[in-house]
Amino acid sequence: MKHIGIVDITTVGACLCANEIVAQAAKLDTSGKHPEFTMHAFSYDQYFDCIRRKDWISLGNKIYESIKLLEKVGADFIIIPSNTPHFAIDLIEKQSRLPVINLINIVADECERKGFSRVLVLGTKTTMQDGLYDNVLNSKNITPIIPTDDVCDKIEHLIRNEIIPSKINFTTVQDIQQDIKTYDCDAVILGCTELPTVYNENNLGKPVIDTTRLLAHYALKLANEDNLSSNEQLASE
Repeated sequence: MKHIGIVDITTVGACLCANEIVAQAAKLDTSGKHPEFTMHAFSYDQYFDCIRRKDWISLGNKIYESIKLLEKVGADFIIIPSNTPHFAIDLIEKQSRLPVINLINIVADECERKGFSRVLVLGTKTTMQDGLYDNVLNSKNITPIIPTDDVCDKIEHLIRNEIIPSKINFTTVQDIQQDIKTYDCDAVILGCTELPTVYNENNLGKPVIDTTRLLAHYALKLANEDNLSSNEQLASE
């Protein structure tokens, strides 16, 4: 199996993704066999400073530094278990000599496969309000629904100040949960890899696209394939 390189932006999401790779592999092979993977992270504040300033060039360059390190230890392809950094995906793909999985495209393809026409996009405030998913969903005739400003603020607070530092207040979780249920949509994109730690189809009462686990399953599939040579090959799948 191929060696997966994981760029860890937020360790909560990256570890959830890595754990899902192992768990899914165990369903396919009870011997405990799973792909080799290596994870690299700079201090989170270095990423967050770029995101706060919406400096996608600096963020892409920082992620590329991780990719170069992962390439040195033998990674065959790269995953980035974090949605917001995909504002820099074009730059990252151009710089990287290794194939980089585009999470946003995978999520949109899954929405199309499941026949959704209206999806509520959750994530960081930047992901939601700056339209990370808008173009790719619109190209598939899927309408992205974005929460109101006050709900976006609540979700941003939950992610930044509660989930990432492991200080979850379930009153916050439940308050947002009730907000989510008011939206007219076919499904909910958990467009932040930390959100599956608190939300799922059961407590939201709607179909959910779990971007973290979807990425893990896709990475496992690629790790088991015979041929993987370029970003173009990934983009065509």
